[in-house]
Amino acid sequence: MQRLLTGITILFLCISCGEKIPDGIIPSKRMPDVLLDVHLADGQLMAMPIDSARAYRDSYYQAIFDRWGIDSAVFRRSVEYYSTRPRIMNELYITVEKRLEALNLAEQKAVEEKYNLQRRADSIINVRRLDSLKRIALDSLDFKRKRFLLFLHAPDSIYGAPHPITHEMLHDRLLESIGLSQMAIEGQNKVMPRGESPRPPQPQAKSTEASPVLRPIEKIK
Repeated sequence: MQRLLTGITILFLCISCGEKIPDGIIPSKRMPDVLLDVHLADGQLMAMPIDSARAYRDSYYQAIFDRWGIDSAVFRRSVEYYSTRPRIMNELYITVEKRLEALNLAEQKAVEEKYNLQRRADSIINVRRLDSLKRIALDSLDFKRKRFLLFLHAPDSIYGAPHPITHEMLHDRLLESIGLSQMAIEGQNKVMPRGESPRPPQPQAKSTEASPVLRPIEKIK
């Protein structure tokens, strides 16, 4: 009895495999493409607001039917036909799921590549920005150092504000470097003898030499 049931099952499977698809039914080789487009359209419609989905639903499905050369009646009969044959419908949906997964992976890869490109661009911008900030900081430090190039002493917590350079200070420093400042100080501090007053400067005597006689220029004849 068990062998008989096994034989009937195998015979039924062979008959169903070799069953001819009636007219007005989408072939099993093309049915996964139609189902894939329908599921993609359903996904887009579900992402829309309800009012927009209702407005675009018929146009989406009609575009799919026009692409595959069918109408809504043929699609409905095909779905009903394959629904009564679970094994065939299961194989159709295995193919559809694989293709949907491949599309999903491709979309994720595209998004990741776009994200990586944007991250590299942002990294370059951040590096340039940090370089600019570093350059500004270095310029600021350099400016602070150059502020005191014309000062003898930088500001200190003990001595207070810096001392700016003046011409008199440079003159005094020059005299100090060549040893004339000490001589000038000694000359000023030299004590005059008692009873002796400094002599006023004597006017210079005019020269007694006769100056040459100037003659007028005679006109050349």
